[in-house]
Order: sequence, then C-alpha cells, then structure tokens
Amino acid sequence: MMKRRTAALPRAGAAPCSPMGRRPADSARQALAQAFLKRSVKMLERVSSSASSEVLESALSSPTDVGGVASLLSDLAPLGADLSAVDPLLEAMARGAAIKRELLTTGGGGLTSSRVSSALGITRQAVDKRRVRHALLAVPNGSGEYVYPACQFTADGVVPGLEEVLRAFRIRSPWTQLSVLLAPAPALGGKTIVEALRSGKWENAIAVAAAFGEQAA
Repeated sequence: MMKRRTAALPRAGAAPCSPMGRRPADSARQALAQAFLKRSVKMLERVSSSASSEVLESALSSPTDVGGVASLLSDLAPLGADLSAVDPLLEAMARGAAIKRELLTTGGGGLTSSRVSSALGITRQAVDKRRVRHALLAVPNGSGEYVYPACQFTADGVVPGLEEVLRAFRIRSPWTQLSVLLAPAPALGGKTIVEALRSGKWENAIAVAAAFGEQAA
C-alpha cells in the first residue's frame, strides 16, 4: 500500500512565498524598483534632450554610470537648462551630487568594506563596528552600503589620530565631516586635518574638528 505524501508545513515565523518562489517582500521591492526605473528613464530622456553634445560626451566619459548621471545634471545646471521643468529640486540635487562626487574623488576615492577588511586584516563585521563607533569614516553610497574614503588610510593601517578627530566632531553628517577633513584650515597653517594628522599634529587637528562642531551646533 502506497503512503500518501503530505505537503511540508511552513516553519513557524517563516514568511509565505509567492507562487513563483519569491517572498512578498522581494516581490514588493521588485515592483518598486521597476516603477522607479520607469520613472527615471523618462526623466533621463527629458534631461538628455536638453543637453549639448559636449555635456553628453562629458557624462559618457565618467567611469561609472552613477558618476555619468551626476555629471550630466551638474553640467546642465550652470548652462541655464530649465531643470525645474523636470523637477523643481533637481538642480539643487544635481549640485549636491556633484559636490559629493568631488569630495570622494579628492579624498582618494571610496573603498568598499571588503577592501578595507583586507587592508586592515580584520573582518567586515569589525570594519562596520569601527564605523559605528566613529573610528572610521564612511559615507553612504545610496544602495544601503558604505564606502570609506581612502585618505584616512596609510600603508600601515589607519591615519593616527583619526578616531579622536572623528569623535571630536559634534556634527554627525559623514559628508560634512569629510568636507572638513579635506578643507585647508588657517589654524593648521593652511593644511587640512588629514595632512596635520599625517605630520603628527594630532592636538591641533582635534582642536579644529572640535571647533567646527561648536560652530555648527
């Protein structure tokens, strides 16, 4: 006599799957991604139609797709293109994207947590813990991950004194912190905080970071 096979019951607490094997959360995310993609394509079509050949060539020369879009938007804004017809806030967002891109480039580029893990000889979890406790500076890349400006590292590890500088900041925006780290400071003889740390002037560098926090508070 053949035994009847019973369907396996889902584990307690397990999310039900869709008929195609996808969890509802995954399906919802895919739907949102498709809707955003459709909307973004329309926006890019309108923006690119306003761009000159030079602006488009500049955008295409960017090494990344995100950099290309940022370059396109930032180049159009000063040329008087009516970006407000696409979105009233688009010009401001374009400027912000361009500033962040330039900051990261000035900071030596961004390293993934995997590369930092390999360079420091620690796990990715340890890298993340250092970021959380402000021992390393990381900026969000827009996809839920973080990248670490290369300027904070040396061949031997992390620039000495960086953790103390990061903890001295009162303002917690990582982009603002990066901007301050890379800006020439009169109190440091025109050097940046990173340069001062590399030359061993920890106390002066920490004082500049702390003073900026007080002004911004």
